[in-house]
Amino acid sequence: MATYVQLSTGAKMPLVGLGTWKSSAGQVTAAVMAAIDAGYHHFDCAYVYQNENEAGEGIQQKIKEGVVKRGPFIISKLRYTFYEKPLVKGACQNTLAILKLHYLDLYLMHWPLGFKAGHELFPTDDKGMSVPSNTDILQTWE
Repeated sequence: MATYVQLSTGAKMPLVGLGTWKSSAGQVTAAVMAAIDAGYHHFDCAYVYQNENEAGEGIQQKIKEGVVKRGPFIISKLRYTFYEKPLVKGACQNTLAILKLHYLDLYLMHWPLGFKAGHELFPTDDKGMSVPSNTDILQTWE
């Protein structure tokens, strides 16, 4: 049975990973460390989960312990309020800083549509409706 899929870049992405969505605050560092000890080499993160700092701390501790060298396969996601082309690089750099890493193995667009640019996680209008972005998502990755 295969344990990874080889991407077009040649990178090998482990098929099983630990997702950090809806993880309880204050428990992610320990969960990531336990997962690494159990043999996990793939972690799914995102800015909107609001726990990348804890995931990064767990990875850093295991690197310091020598359990992993480069670190595991890391996925993160471009937040849907940063789909405007001038915002993409800064958002990625912010994610790297939060994770305390110098690399991501895979950086995805979190959703197939964007919302109004800004730091609000879920931008809404005065009626509580989501405010979409007019950004063409095909231009996000140019």
